[in-house]
Amino acid sequence: MTAIILNHLLVFHSVARHLSYSKAGEELNLSQPAVSRQISSLEKGLGLDLFTQRGRQVVLTDAGRSLYDYADRIMGLAQQAGRALTQYHDLERGEVRLGVSPVVGCYLLPSILKEFYNRFPNIKVSLQLDCGQKLIKGIEEGELDLALAVGPLACDNIHLERYAQDDLVLVCPPGADSPMLKEILINYPLITREKLSSTRVIIEDHLAKYAIKTKSIMEIPDTAVIKKLVMTGIGVAFLPERAVETELVSGTLQTVKGAATVINRWVYLVTSKDQHYCPTLLAFMNFVRKYQ
Repeated sequence: MTAIILNHLLVFHSVARHLSYSKAGEELNLSQPAVSRQISSLEKGLGLDLFTQRGRQVVLTDAGRSLYDYADRIMGLAQQAGRALTQYHDLERGEVRLGVSPVVGCYLLPSILKEFYNRFPNIKVSLQLDCGQKLIKGIEEGELDLALAVGPLACDNIHLERYAQDDLVLVCPPGADSPMLKEILINYPLITREKLSSTRVIIEDHLAKYAIKTKSIMEIPDTAVIKKLVMTGIGVAFLPERAVETELVSGTLQTVKGAATVINRWVYLVTSKDQHYCPTLLAFMNFVRKYQ
């Protein structure tokens, strides 16, 4: 019923503006009899006369004038809504709900967002920083449109697209003697993330594959803190290569040499398999794909 009333209201608004059935028909590309039928149907549904004839002139009744005030506002809002939705297609506005893992949010995302906002200043990116499994849950429950998360990730309801390589490299304090893997782990404890961290799982699986046992494990839930602890000589750690680029160049950290000191891993673009790809989301994803 709402759709019929709105359609009738459109015809009524045109007749009321022109005070002419024929001009309304021309504007709406309808025949004059079709316009008359629409108005008659509306009047019948409302139980009120909206127009009256004074000779050949069409005149609004009191009820018609009252309805016209509302109809004029409704048609104005409809036009505004149309323009607003057109802006989404023209990428003049919109929002992307993005989830990222902490390392991606700290070392990879800022430069991407800077360039994206330069290109699309009116598109808002709302950001959630969390671990991979919580980001997947956000995708599944429709709270996030997209996630940039570090693997491994597994879920039947999500789609994974490899985005950028984000290797873990074993780093040690500057000036450490004989920085080879087995020797360094004899002299220094291995500092790593908390047990539920996907990074922790990757590191443990990697060391088990090479039958390497660590001296001890210190659990820290923050990459920046781990980096500082290694720099002060407390231990060694597998850290994202992007996170230690500056320190390796400046010499405040050094990489451990030899086999098994680099762990390959990927950052993934994560979406739901049932994702609705609106224009703003597509624009963001295509921009991210080009910016690696």
